[in-house]
Amino acid sequence: MGALLVSAGCSAASADRAGGHADAEATVLTLANPGGSVEPPQLVAWAKRVDQLSKGTIRIKFRDEWREGEARPEVGTLDDIRKGKADMAWVGARSFDRVGITDFQALLAPMLVDSYELETKVFEAGIPAKMLGGVRKAGVVGIGVVPGPLTRLVGTREPLVNPDALKGEKIVSQDSALMDESLRALGGTPVTAPASTDLTSYGGAQMGLGAVVGRHHDRDAKYVTGNVDLWPRPLVVVMRKAAHDRLSPQRRAVLTKALEQTVTQAVDVSRAEDRESAPTLCRLGMKFPSASSADLKAMESALKPVLARLRKDKRTADWLEQIQYLKETTGVGPDTASCPAKSTTASPLEGTWTRTMADGDWRHWPGDETWTERPPNGTWTLAFENGILTKTDPNGETERWPYQTFRDRIHLAGLFTFNATFRLDGDQLTFGTFDFGDCTDCGGYAVTFGGSKQPWVKTAAAR
Repeated sequence: MGALLVSAGCSAASADRAGGHADAEATVLTLANPGGSVEPPQLVAWAKRVDQLSKGTIRIKFRDEWREGEARPEVGTLDDIRKGKADMAWVGARSFDRVGITDFQALLAPMLVDSYELETKVFEAGIPAKMLGGVRKAGVVGIGVVPGPLTRLVGTREPLVNPDALKGEKIVSQDSALMDESLRALGGTPVTAPASTDLTSYGGAQMGLGAVVGRHHDRDAKYVTGNVDLWPRPLVVVMRKAAHDRLSPQRRAVLTKALEQTVTQAVDVSRAEDRESAPTLCRLGMKFPSASSADLKAMESALKPVLARLRKDKRTADWLEQIQYLKETTGVGPDTASCPAKSTTASPLEGTWTRTMADGDWRHWPGDETWTERPPNGTWTLAFENGILTKTDPNGETERWPYQTFRDRIHLAGLFTFNATFRLDGDQLTFGTFDFGDCTDCGGYAVTFGGSKQPWVKTAAAR
């Protein structure tokens, strides 16, 4: 399957491989990841911190694609942890109201936490940590909460900038009663569907920018409302009670302390994901319209009944008041996403490059021990266009990478960080000196890009 490799900072290497400790006494904890094949970078950072604080005696092993393809994977994941199918899991704070737990409602109130600076302040004030105790009612132990990306409105055919635009439109939503209620208040009809659902038959969706890129929604949607931040997506780490009870108090403390120490990094990762995803989506043809002042007032007015209902619960009302106070004293408006001004400097790689490979043309990349299968023979293509590299193999399988060049270096922002040097000699291109960051099984890319006796030859100029 072709893939658009996205989300800067994400690591393709499982976190249990990070750190390099070889302690035979290490406790390996499996963590269900209902987020597909990409491990949330916020939790990859946490897993590395666990390894560091425990000096390699606790390792987190991600179990990816947990309940992949399901419309409600996170609620099902909670049940899986109760039943002991994995030691731990992350679950979006949004999903707990589906099992009767409403402690996180103030954190997810519509259009309240609308900037990463405010999300940081809320976590620094310890508000999410106070909400965590309620997860016990789901039969699991709460380990901690980390900040996540902000969620925006994605329009399939029209910009979703006000309640009139949302009226009657089916909006794909994540599994949350509060979010469904909020979308209905805005005029939309929420539909629960898998995150990878094709949006063509819907009016739009609500999701973070990284998810728009990672799920290829540039192919089936046209718009992201740039200045409407609906709510954040905090990640809650929970643990099976029996597994938690088996850990010593010291090891339990490591898990919690590591999450607390990851908060700042988690916000930075989420902010960076937005910062890099927006230009990528713009290069892929998506537009970032803004809601006008009148549009924003209409949305806020439509959401008043939702906030009034939330305030009927005393604890939720108290947390709403605290968050509103932080918002007013922070004095920061909503974070916005937009398309950057087009660069007037084209990359020297712009255009189409091909290479036809046969037996004997391939060579093993020095030091690579992970590539055991030779790539297919035939014509390979690299198309560099407007900041996107499309690589096509002889079988027609494609991968798309947002890329940047600087002098003789290329940086690709993917599931893992991909850096290399390149050399141009007229219409011939060669790559070398590859760096894949933390990815320990990505050496095959060094072979397909650079492991050949033949250079890439330019066959078409940039359009």
